[in-house]
Amino acid sequence: MGCLSWFPQRAFADHFITESNQIIAVRSILKPGITYHINYGGRGGGKTYQWADALVVEATLGKVRILVTRELQNSIDESIKNEIEDCIKARGLESFFKITENKIVGLNGSEFIFKGIKNNIKSIKSISNVDIVLCEEAENISKKSWDILLPSIRPKNRPHPAIIVLFNPDNELDDTYQRFIVYTPDGAIVKKVNWRDNKYFPDHLNEQRLHALKTLPKSEYDNIWEGVPKGTGDDAIIQLDWIKVARFTSNDPRWKKTGRRIVGYDPAGQGRDYNCAVHRDGNIFTHVDEWLKSPDLREASKRAFLLAKQGQAFIYDECGGYGDGVDIFVKDAKKELLKEYKAEKMTHEEQVLKKLKIQGFNAGNSVYRPDAKIPGTKKTNGEMYTNLKAQTWARFSQQVYNTYRFIELNEDDIDPKDMISFDIDDNDTFNKMAKELSTPIWMKSLTNSKKKVEDKDHMEKRTGQPSPNIAEAMVMTSTPKLPASIGSML
Repeated sequence: MGCLSWFPQRAFADHFITESNQIIAVRSILKPGITYHINYGGRGGGKTYQWADALVVEATLGKVRILVTRELQNSIDESIKNEIEDCIKARGLESFFKITENKIVGLNGSEFIFKGIKNNIKSIKSISNVDIVLCEEAENISKKSWDILLPSIRPKNRPHPAIIVLFNPDNELDDTYQRFIVYTPDGAIVKKVNWRDNKYFPDHLNEQRLHALKTLPKSEYDNIWEGVPKGTGDDAIIQLDWIKVARFTSNDPRWKKTGRRIVGYDPAGQGRDYNCAVHRDGNIFTHVDEWLKSPDLREASKRAFLLAKQGQAFIYDECGGYGDGVDIFVKDAKKELLKEYKAEKMTHEEQVLKKLKIQGFNAGNSVYRPDAKIPGTKKTNGEMYTNLKAQTWARFSQQVYNTYRFIELNEDDIDPKDMISFDIDDNDTFNKMAKELSTPIWMKSLTNSKKKVEDKDHMEKRTGQPSPNIAEAMVMTSTPKLPASIGSML
């Protein structure tokens, strides 16, 4: 039994074989030699139904094992099993497929399996003989999940796996968008499919689309209906566009390097998985070191301190419940290094290290110079910001925005000390940094109208973004209370 003809919608045609004699010859409708079938776009494009129908047909042509997956699946109802069943019924194949609560099995041995990735890590890693993987709502699949899933696919009935990735883009820095759209792998067909490409686009959805067109901001409409990834919302403290412009700004011939060498260290705290240390050479970030949390805080602090051995200031987050411990361990690391320099008669390095200032950063502290007026406003620091964290994020944000003005608006009169260049070579690190910096939003204090940085729990609930270790380490280097701070904007 099998389908000898296959007529997909035009927008999807490049993914498939449509000639009957070729389908018969290879017993497949999937274009040979293609590992990745990527369809992305806005709501109403018909991506899910088209591929559910295609895989029903594929399962009749030969024995295949198909994994239908997503990031989280707490129950079978959260999968597209119902859509696949609808396709089976529409093709009159109820007698060919046996449908159970958790699986669909064909008379020829073809099988549909439904599992989430994140809540089935062990079974996904050990899954065998999967020929085709359909990843639905793939915008939510994390880097960690992709890194586990992709190497685990070992087809038995095909020469190479077929991995189908369907998603409506969210943030352009999400791993799925970066992995498959920005850095498209070899052996991939990528097609953007939107509502206008779907000849079966229903009237009730078009009514919703037209209402959204009239009532939503253009960026929100474009994201929902046209598949345009988000940058950041207007309420974000730091806009993604500013961050992207500030990458390698130091290469601009007009750039002037200035300022002190500072290391910011964000030790892994309660429930957090990573430590992070960043090196800032004046107005240029040159290095990011992020590593897994371990029980040995002394070793972690020593690793972070090594970035600062030729620096002028070392600042660490003391809000994790063990600030005194970090302070002691960092000072011990400084003493050890000074002994090494002395033994090796490295006099200059010894003198530089002796002058290095070590200081904790407490985000909950009161603002610095509360009575000072904020440039360009009538308010004081104390009237504007809830605490030192809010004041420091605002200062860092202004420095990034100044760089945007310098490059995009050609405002040459900005003081170099009030700008930042992100000279981060690794794309994955830069993207993670950019997403962390552009995610937090301003919130109003519950007791007054002062600005407050969104807390980590609220941010994770709102966006799924975990604790922003890189962002925290970077931002604290702009605190106005740092002994060797980079000038002053206050």
